[in-house]
Parts: sequence; structure tokens; C-alpha cells
Amino acid sequence: MKNDILLREQNLSQKCEDRLCKIFDPTTDFGAYILGILWGALSISDEGYWLRHRDRWYIEVVKQYFGIASCGHESHSNTGGQWRLKITRSADMAAVRDLLERHGWTPRKAPKRPYPRGPLDDRGFVRAWVELHGSADIARIGRKRGPVPRLRVYGNWVLMEDINRIIAADTGLPLRALQKTANETTVALYYYGKSFRAVVDWLYAGAELYNPAVRAGFEGVLRGSENISST
Repeated sequence: MKNDILLREQNLSQKCEDRLCKIFDPTTDFGAYILGILWGALSISDEGYWLRHRDRWYIEVVKQYFGIASCGHESHSNTGGQWRLKITRSADMAAVRDLLERHGWTPRKAPKRPYPRGPLDDRGFVRAWVELHGSADIARIGRKRGPVPRLRVYGNWVLMEDINRIIAADTGLPLRALQKTANETTVALYYYGKSFRAVVDWLYAGAELYNPAVRAGFEGVLRGSENISST
């Protein structure tokens, strides 16, 4: 299975057998990335929690990290396919709940969703968020309508204010204006051209865990724009 191969490439099984999965530490790149997946893809259900995303990779990572026995399954709707993992076992629920409460998590549709509180490896958390809620494409902007690689990242305006500040501080890029969307609580950050490249380089520098398919997609867009510009 493709997802199994990707997990093996990053030695997730070995990491979970060692110290990383026994003591959750959000000050590490690995721990902050796991927190980012939960922050960005978890919701409350009547019986526990649902983890949902269109990419099965994130479901498998959380399942393996926490040792969750239940299997993820794929569901379909008018908006497309989605993978889901139901977390209902008492021990699993307690571990997830303690983690979320400790860092001030609020449900996905809450009017205000803050950035996690407490010590945190910002790059690991932001990388997970960008992978979950970002999209990359080639845009044509300016008077000449030239092709430019574009990264868009979406999220609650409270959370995105902090993500904007962190990316600017760590990359040296200027702060972005938060772009409004059709949803009054959701905004977007846009990065074009060299700024897109700077964000990607920062996100994956020294990364312990990431979705290889998403990273390849970002790199593909960046390379694709170079090829278009040279023709």
C-alpha cells in the first residue's frame, strides 16, 4: 500500500517504538506535527472524536502514533471522497483529550480557533497545517499575466494571524494581508513566486515527519512554473 511505504520511509514505526510516541513533546518537530494534524483535522462526535481528511496518509499517521486499533474508512459525498478514523476507545480518547485541552484546542467550526498555547515547535505545527489546509497552483497575475507559483493557506482568522506572524518572523518575509473568503471566520494567506519557495524551504528544513506526496506537489508546482517561464 502506498501509504505504508511512505510511513516506512520516515521510520514512523521505529519512532513510535522509541521515545517519541511514549512521551508526547510538542517542542519537537515530530510532536508539533502530530498536534498540527489533530488541530486541523479532528472533530468531536457523540461517542468520541472523528479524524477526517481526503488524504489517508494523515489517518494512518495518527492511528499508528496513538496505537489506535480501529480502522479508517473512506466515505463519499457530493464534495468528493474523505477518509475517516473514529476514536472511541477510552484510553485513546483520554490521550487525545488531554493533549487537546492542555493546548487550548477548540472545535473546527468554533468562531475563534486559537494557535496552541504553551511551548511548541512552530515549524512542525505550521507544516502540518499548511499540508492539511493549503493548496498550490500556477496563477497568472500582473499586467503581462505571467505564470507564477502560488501557495494559499486557509484557516480561522485568529489562528492565521499567528501563523502569518510566525512565517514572517522565521523566513524574513513581510507579513501578509489576510484575504477574506466566503466564510466569515475563514481567511487565507497567499504566497507567490520566491515567497512560496521561501515558505516551502522553511517548512521542510530538518523536518522529522511530513507527507511526501504533498511536499512533492509543492515542488512540482514550483518546478512547473520555472518550465513555463523558460518556454
